[in-house]
Amino acid sequence: MKAGRHRVFDKDIALEQAMEVFWTNGFPGTSLTDLTTAMGINKPSLYSAFGNKEELYKSTLERYVQKQGAIHTKHLLSADKCLSERIQDYLTSIAQMVTDPKLPGGCFVCISTSEVGGTCIPEDAMQTILKINEATKSSLTAFFKSEIEAGNVTGKRSPAMIANYILSLQFGLAVMARNGAKLLELNEVIKFSTEQF
Repeated sequence: MKAGRHRVFDKDIALEQAMEVFWTNGFPGTSLTDLTTAMGINKPSLYSAFGNKEELYKSTLERYVQKQGAIHTKHLLSADKCLSERIQDYLTSIAQMVTDPKLPGGCFVCISTSEVGGTCIPEDAMQTILKINEATKSSLTAFFKSEIEAGNVTGKRSPAMIANYILSLQFGLAVMARNGAKLLELNEVIKFSTEQF
């Protein structure tokens, strides 16, 4: 009798599918059965390829940052536009992503961050979320520090304060989108919020 063959699957595709499940349901709302069904694999294959649920969750967060998070930053670095236009383009890019009907809606990192305060996120996964947010804040702070030094920001505002303001906008846009707000509504908020730059 021939031994059964291991099921072959594409790890990248499976990771994308797992990311969408976590993005849709959050960590506590996602079961192993939800994951294996979406990924088209059994539990032993999941454990073998990705570790446990927490390790898979961390991998999907990192995947999200690489695929959905980093693409917006290029708008801040556009050399041919003023700062307010660059910030508006950056936030508009985020708004387009969080309202994209082909995606689960909102922002995976924002959804995960909202779950950090309770006891439903394991410690290692919580640290992953916090590190992602800290890296985003540090990047934005460094960006606004250079803009202040270049004379592109008026008034006595610290780089960290402006970075926190932009992060608040990002998360606010994501929550609004998750709650059903349309791109047009988000664009109106973005236009209003960037008029001060």
